[in-house]
Amino acid sequence: MKKTILTIFLFLAFAYSFGQAYIGTIIKNVNLRTGPSVDYEISRSLKQSSKIFIISLDTENEFYNIIDIATNKEGFVKKSFVRLLEEVKLNKSGMFIPEGNSLGNNPEIEIYNNTNKLLSLKLNEEMFHFAPQEKKSISLSSGPYSYRASAPGVTPNIGNEEIKGRIKYTWQFYIVKR
Repeated sequence: MKKTILTIFLFLAFAYSFGQAYIGTIIKNVNLRTGPSVDYEISRSLKQSSKIFIISLDTENEFYNIIDIATNKEGFVKKSFVRLLEEVKLNKSGMFIPEGNSLGNNPEIEIYNNTNKLLSLKLNEEMFHFAPQEKKSISLSSGPYSYRASAPGVTPNIGNEEIKGRIKYTWQFYIVKR
C-alpha cells in the first residue's frame, strides 16, 4: 500500500511540474546563458529582483529555460538563483479566430501586432517575429499547436490550440494592463 501511494505521489508530482510555466524572480545577480551550463556563452546579466518567465520546471543540468520579461530574451539560468512566485495558467479560450476558408489546403493565420513592441510568437518549435504594427499571414500544417506569445515588458501568453486545415484564422496581439 505504501509503495502504491508513493508511486501515485511521484507520478502526480512529475505530472504537475512537467511543462508547467511560472513567473519567478532572480534572487542574486546571475548570467543569462545561451545553453544549460556555465560552458555556454553569456547573453546578458540579470540583476537581483528581475522578473522572469520560467518556461518549465524541468531542468537540464540544474538550469531553467527562462525568458527575461524586461527584454523578452530567452536563455538559461541556474535553478538555485530563481525563486518561484506564481504559476502561469494556460490560455484555454484559444487565441486564433476562424474567419472562413483558406486559399489552399493548409490553414493560414493572419497576425496583426497591434502594439509598439516586437512580438515573438512560438508555435510548437517554430519562432516568428513581428515588428510593431506589422500584419502578415503564415501558413501552417493542420494539427495541435502549443503557442507562446511574448514581447519586452509583457508576461507571455501560453496555451494549446488545434489548427484545422483549409481554415483562415486571424489573431491580434495587444497588451492588457492589470
